[in-house]
Amino acid sequence: MSQDTVLESAPRPRSALRPRGTSVAGLVGVELRRLWWRRLTRTVLVAIVLFVGFASFSAFQDSRPSVIAQRVADYNRVVAEMKQQLDATPEADRRAQLDECRKQQAQAQASDPGADFNCDQINQPPSLAQFGLVNTSRTELTRSIAQQGVYLFGFLAFLLGASFVAAEFASGAMATWLTFCPRRPRVAASKLVVATLGGLAVGGVGVALTALGALVVTTLNRPDGSLNLPDAPVRADDPLSLALLRVVVVVALGGLGGAVLGMLARATAGVIGIVAGYAVLVEGFVANGVQGGALQPWFVRVNVDAFVGKGASYLVQSCGPDGCSGRSVALSYTHGWVYLLVLCLVGVAAAVAVFRRRDVA
Repeated sequence: MSQDTVLESAPRPRSALRPRGTSVAGLVGVELRRLWWRRLTRTVLVAIVLFVGFASFSAFQDSRPSVIAQRVADYNRVVAEMKQQLDATPEADRRAQLDECRKQQAQAQASDPGADFNCDQINQPPSLAQFGLVNTSRTELTRSIAQQGVYLFGFLAFLLGASFVAAEFASGAMATWLTFCPRRPRVAASKLVVATLGGLAVGGVGVALTALGALVVTTLNRPDGSLNLPDAPVRADDPLSLALLRVVVVVALGGLGGAVLGMLARATAGVIGIVAGYAVLVEGFVANGVQGGALQPWFVRVNVDAFVGKGASYLVQSCGPDGCSGRSVALSYTHGWVYLLVLCLVGVAAAVAVFRRRDVA
């Protein structure tokens, strides 16, 4: 009599039990496709094109050869009038003005060592560069437009990231998504990564279009060589590539910030309300009104400026028995990027912790 032997089948590996596409890379790929097919993504791209087009057109109008020639004529007239006034001013009065300027500069340098009143130029007409007349620099024009647009690009990336995450809570799609992949940290990580990549794409497109716009403007508008305009000053310590990279990084952080607030507020309208309230109450009132503006280094705006511009300054007002006076205080580039890094780490940790523990229904 034979005895059947029952053989146990080998256990299936964990990867076989997991639905396909639930790895972090797979989830990121799925989320990227979903982000691309959102209508808001197309709207953001159109808004970027419109802004860069408007900024480039404004730069084109301001740098037309006829406009530059008219400004040079105005400069020559102002210089001639100043020379007449200086010739009519007694030497003793000019010397007294110079002494008074140096005295005020010394007082200002007691609180701000970098204060410079240009006292040596007080009895000299301004140069073309001081009058704002220089050859249009493609590099500096690109830098200027990109840095002007960093807040718009960042807000668009923020709105895209916030709506991308918050809309799933509002529609109930998040609960369905978690039945497909119940590992919440992995789902949260994929959505944060995709929102950051979306912001990176927004910043990249904005910077690329800005460079293209500056190229077109400086190619079409070339001032007359007979005007002898000086070249625009070059920031050797801050190459254009690094300046544009910082703009892209800030915009990418805007997308990440939108996703973080989307996970916390779980409604796009709530996220917009939080941002509007912060901009008006905190940045507009608290930062400038409390302690004369001394708290500004601990808020977002001035740190973004310090990071993008490789340093920034803010105004602090102090009042005493003799009245109130304002002084400019420098904020370092290091302070800016460290502040933004810590803010991102805290925000991501809070968003993931809340997403893990809070019911999504």
